[in-house]
Amino acid sequence: MIEMLFRSARIFHRNAICTLLTDRETNMKKLGIGFQRRNFAIDHRALILSRSMAQFEYVNQFDFSHPLLLIDSDILVNGSIAPIFDADFDVALTWRSNKLMPINGGLIILNNRRPDAVRDFFRRFISIYQTSYSDSQNSHWYGDQLALRDVINLRLEDYLDSKIMVVNGCRILLLSCDVYNFSPKNQYREICSDLSEKIILHFKGERKRLMTHFWKAWINTRASYWPWDWLQSRLERRWLLRQALAEQASKIAAREVK
Repeated sequence: MIEMLFRSARIFHRNAICTLLTDRETNMKKLGIGFQRRNFAIDHRALILSRSMAQFEYVNQFDFSHPLLLIDSDILVNGSIAPIFDADFDVALTWRSNKLMPINGGLIILNNRRPDAVRDFFRRFISIYQTSYSDSQNSHWYGDQLALRDVINLRLEDYLDSKIMVVNGCRILLLSCDVYNFSPKNQYREICSDLSEKIILHFKGERKRLMTHFWKAWINTRASYWPWDWLQSRLERRWLLRQALAEQASKIAAREVK
């Protein structure tokens, strides 16, 4: 997944610098693409809190000579994000219609215009996480999204696409998950097209089974001139159509049995 993520980023942003935040013990020798590596202490009993702390440390070290995306490994870049940076923002977050967790923590976009505002935002985010959501369940899984919600401090009905709000001096751009952090339904028919209107695809949870198939069918050939890759793409698209039809037939049969 990490290799597909990095390759997809470089298809649309050729000079992207891909950096993996991990621990010292993780073996990445089989990763077949150039990347940078930063090792951090990881508590596997508090995985997401450890990830957020690693991100915080990395942001504090980053020189902000260019923007920075903090991104989950089960994501594919499906288009250029360059137009986002026409807006005057410091931090961009993706939101969805979910009252408990309106902000998805799998994608955080940090602009390089005002690095101090970015670092201060992250400092407040980590402070809220540690103070309010460091119990075992939240620190292992969803605490980052609850802390991000609290940093924003909006009612769900006040979230709007492309809205810029100022929180403690930080300009926060709100982007819809429907475009910039889109999760298709866990069905093959959902990836039978190239989803060109979706810029960032997030194959979270059980959707991870779809990620390789989408990569082979729709993304890999965008940077390849090898006839084999194009043939593989055509075969993969045909396979997806067959799987989608089989899924539909199975659902119809299940309804008839009931």
